[in-house]
Amino acid sequence: MKATLLGILLLCASCMAQARPPDSQLVTIYAYHLKPPFIVDLQQRQGLYYDFAAYLNSKGERYHFHTEFLPRNRLEHDLDRQLLEGMVIGVTPAWFDDPLEQNYLWTPGIFHDQDEIVSLPSLHFNYSDPHSLSGMRLAGVLGFSYAGIDQLVDAGEILRSNTAGEREVLQMILKGRVDVGIISRSTLDYLTAVDPKLGRLYVSPVPHDVFERRILIPQDMPQVQAYLLPIIEQMHSDPAWRAILHKYRAPPTTRHP
Repeated sequence: MKATLLGILLLCASCMAQARPPDSQLVTIYAYHLKPPFIVDLQQRQGLYYDFAAYLNSKGERYHFHTEFLPRNRLEHDLDRQLLEGMVIGVTPAWFDDPLEQNYLWTPGIFHDQDEIVSLPSLHFNYSDPHSLSGMRLAGVLGFSYAGIDQLVDAGEILRSNTAGEREVLQMILKGRVDVGIISRSTLDYLTAVDPKLGRLYVSPVPHDVFERRILIPQDMPQVQAYLLPIIEQMHSDPAWRAILHKYRAPPTTRHP
């Protein structure tokens, strides 16, 4: 019965979001995280970020939201030159040099997440701070920045190997090519549900970082921010949004004492 109700809620949100109302204003949601659960299938337009646009479209007809993938370097290029015609999903002020939230407009968090430090159970590595990684081989994603860790990599204290994505980070660990890796909790949960053997990896009780994924909005779009704020403030108690999240969340990976 519960599964049926979730399916009905998702179907209703999807149907309401398909057609663009004739008088609505198109707003592009740019995403650069090419990884599940955010983008599961780029060609089929499947993933949480696509479902988020559909959810917004189910809330009214003033705007029509449309999610598009854009690589991080292109996105930053357009932002720096004030050419980006749309907003950026799944980010935090710290990642875009805006800790005081003065360069861009921001929404509250839409998704809680954290970066986990993962190792083989035989290593059982417990992270405490970036210096606890000194002398270790670390797998991270090419182009991703890791606060506090990057400086130690530059200093030669940590040997970092770059991968194409977070699934490859886990594969590097399983093959013994690195000691530890960094992966988002959201992606780890999704991949663990798809491939149960990944659940055997050890996750440090202390994560590298904890954050809320938010939406960055250019300064010339205050009316869009004003429209989104009441929707986002109430959506975490909305059964339709919770049904969307349910599709992508698996039971947490076991943390060992």
